[in-house]
Amino acid sequence: MTGRALAFFLTAGTLLAGVAGAQSRDRNLERCTGDDLQLRIIGCSALIDSGQEAPEGLAIAYLNRGNALADNGQLDAALKDYDQAIKNNPLSAEAFYRRGIADEQQGQFDRAISDCDTAIKLDPKNAKAFANRGYAHSHKKEFDAAIEDYTEAIKLDPNDEKTYRFRASAYREKAQYDLAIQDCDEAIKLDTDDAVAYYVRGLSKQKKGDKSGSKADIAKAKQLDPKVDQP
Repeated sequence: MTGRALAFFLTAGTLLAGVAGAQSRDRNLERCTGDDLQLRIIGCSALIDSGQEAPEGLAIAYLNRGNALADNGQLDAALKDYDQAIKNNPLSAEAFYRRGIADEQQGQFDRAISDCDTAIKLDPKNAKAFANRGYAHSHKKEFDAAIEDYTEAIKLDPNDEKTYRFRASAYREKAQYDLAIQDCDEAIKLDTDDAVAYYVRGLSKQKKGDKSGSKADIAKAKQLDPKVDQP
């Protein structure tokens, strides 16, 4: 084989390897951003382990893998990935917000509030960060702060039934039963199968002396979720 022919074959081989590598990355990127939890973990892990991703790409891969791990109940592993996402992109509001959710799920309410504080500073229109900070405040029995956060979240996203339900629970804890009932009404309008909203509304009606209304709501809640009254 002549030198020119050898050079041609070497160049062609390099090009083919490059194309194959690009196709492999595209496949892993598609998995990393997809809906299937296991494929997302596989795809994101491949991108992370490749050593070819820039910090911004690494941040996204760690964030997406962290979300998949959290959805799969692997909170310790998810928190490690959120740490890495923030390390690679300290301006990622979503990474802070997602880490705040994992903190809250592990009972680390102060850390959850701190992470949501940062998320909100980075993205003042992040309704979910406000709602999650409110939820952490509720766990700490700081219901005024919780209601303030829920109210801001509802202003930013009036179509999230869970936030109405969370605020209703905070109002009920403060014995503001009319406001709790109003929020449960809104939650149920947005999701007619929201068992917790029916349950909280039933408890609030009970406190107001509406026995028949309370009984009907609690029965509906238990029909939708037999364990709705369990912590």
